Amino acid sequence: MYCNRVRGGFTLIELLVVIAIIAILIGLLLPAVQKIREAANRMSCSNKLKQIAFACHNYESAHGQLPPAGKGYGWCINTLNTGDAKIYNLNGLVLLLPYLEQDNLYARVDLTQAMSPQNTGYCCSYVGNTSGTVQGNPGANAAAVSVLLSIFRCPSDRSSNLYLGAGGAYGTGADGNGVKTNYDFIVSEEDFYCNAWSRITPPNMRRIFGENSTCRFTDITDGTSNTLMIGEQTTTNYDGTAFTNGTCTPWGYRAWVHIGIDPTIWGSGLNKWSNNWGALLERRRGVLESWAYAGSLHAGMVQFAFADGSVRALKEATDLTSLGRLAAMADGSVVDIP
Repeated sequence: MYCNRVRGGFTLIELLVVIAIIAILIGLLLPAVQKIREAANRMSCSNKLKQIAFACHNYESAHGQLPPAGKGYGWCINTLNTGDAKIYNLNGLVLLLPYLEQDNLYARVDLTQAMSPQNTGYCCSYVGNTSGTVQGNPGANAAAVSVLLSIFRCPSDRSSNLYLGAGGAYGTGADGNGVKTNYDFIVSEEDFYCNAWSRITPPNMRRIFGENSTCRFTDITDGTSNTLMIGEQTTTNYDGTAFTNGTCTPWGYRAWVHIGIDPTIWGSGLNKWSNNWGALLERRRGVLESWAYAGSLHAGMVQFAFADGSVRALKEATDLTSLGRLAAMADGSVVDIP
């Protein structure tokens, strides 16, 4: 008589083989999952840029001109006495809230009062607009600008470093925490100076936006499909203890060197990551070297909304000449997007 032996389970070696196979499969699947997730994040980011661009279009239809990048800066360099008498430190993104389905939040903003208290430069003995007066009580708007809005957040940038903190050069005064934005208007480095947009010569070299800018679509003679309108930035800039000079922009106000995004500033180009201002350290992906730089965490590219409302990704290797021509709204140059 023969009896059948019943196996009690896997041997240790068999279990180890199964575990190894599962680990290999996970290792093979993980990059694919990450690629799918990033593709979804990039599409979401593109849709947000498109919504902001269309909000600009709707604002122009309602007001006869595009919103300014900001209004009444108190921190700007004022060597020519061109600073506003009334300081509002307004970020033009605030004016787009009604066109981004944020009517309730917009109703909480008091545009007769400043959005930030800053009325002087913060670095290197810059005096700022000392002839202007901060309007009202900026603290009245602190609660509104402390709201985190998903429309201004790129899902690929998962940094938790989103708040600028209350008070000080970057803050909104008592009880306020400015919330950073991944998206901002395309401006010129010259907007570091009070009301520089109105004085840029020749005028055809202007970008669409600047402090107190009054651009209309008819002014964009290079063509709306050939001119940058809104760009990406990461929410982290290099901000070392030895050289503190600017942060990523909050959506609700303008403070020290919060001019917007200039993709050619200081020869930066796209995705110029920090290396601690010359220290022999590895550049840190996601940490932009300074304020106004354009950058994103989409691999090898930065997305921009053009003035026609389209969104296109520019390779991070795009040359400065092309970027400058795309940023200028009336220089007569047509660029083939690489």
